[in-house]
Amino acid sequence: MKDQPIAPKTAARLAAEDDSNSLSGAIPKLAHLLEHIKDLEVAYLCGQSAVQVSKLWGSKGQWCGYRNIQMLCLALQSALSPSAPLRQKLKGGKPTVPELQAMIEGAWDQGINPHGRTQLGGIIGTAKYIGTSEAEALLLSLAIPCTGRKFEGKHAWSEVMDSVEEYYSASITLSSKTVKTKDDAGRAHITSRPPIFLQRPGHSVTIVGTARLQSGERSLLIFDPAWSAPASIRKDEHLTCEECKGLSARWVLRQYMKSERWLSKWKTFETLSVDLPPREACWR
Repeated sequence: MKDQPIAPKTAARLAAEDDSNSLSGAIPKLAHLLEHIKDLEVAYLCGQSAVQVSKLWGSKGQWCGYRNIQMLCLALQSALSPSAPLRQKLKGGKPTVPELQAMIEGAWDQGINPHGRTQLGGIIGTAKYIGTSEAEALLLSLAIPCTGRKFEGKHAWSEVMDSVEEYYSASITLSSKTVKTKDDAGRAHITSRPPIFLQRPGHSVTIVGTARLQSGERSLLIFDPAWSAPASIRKDEHLTCEECKGLSARWVLRQYMKSERWLSKWKTFETLSVDLPPREACWR
């Protein structure tokens, strides 16, 4: 926990944050890449309106908790009605870190997860780390139903995998679209589900899907705010089938796919998932 105030240069950069560290359109490209894994059995991805947010150039620190909340807010705005409190509050934009700090303290003022204030003692204008509890408080204050879960023990990683796979696969009948081209087998499903907030010791990331190989081995698909998207994901053009093959394609997928072995390094996790009912996927 960092109790000191935010450095003036960083505070100014955070307050004036734009979309330079935000990337839309990554989900369809990931689905296309996944389709070209020869031994892929099935993959489930969140809605394609998800936005990848990374650390901001010119600001000190990753601000991972805030970046993951930003990703949740951006993805949810397309899933909620225009009258929803979140959309009314953000007006289609990305909340800055100072705005999120004020929203979280506002949630505490409403009596939502007040233990966060007891533990942190206030966050406005500070670089204190936040996590699942603060993300949950913010969403609940905006009338967004969500569920926080804690996983502990030597099998916690497997339980996280099970929970994520169930969350996305449960919506497959009503809300998913498979990615199919003349060379694709239709094994990657883009659902209408929002991303999931994942906290592990020392860091948090955003889960955007899960993949299972024919061997039974599973991977999480994540947006990690600590790094930016590879060039092939950032480009405006769709990926060609040739770009989805070979060493470069495997390297790109390695940035997003986190294996069971990676997850098993930790014994404690927290997740926050949004409880919106499945709907027909909207292609934007």
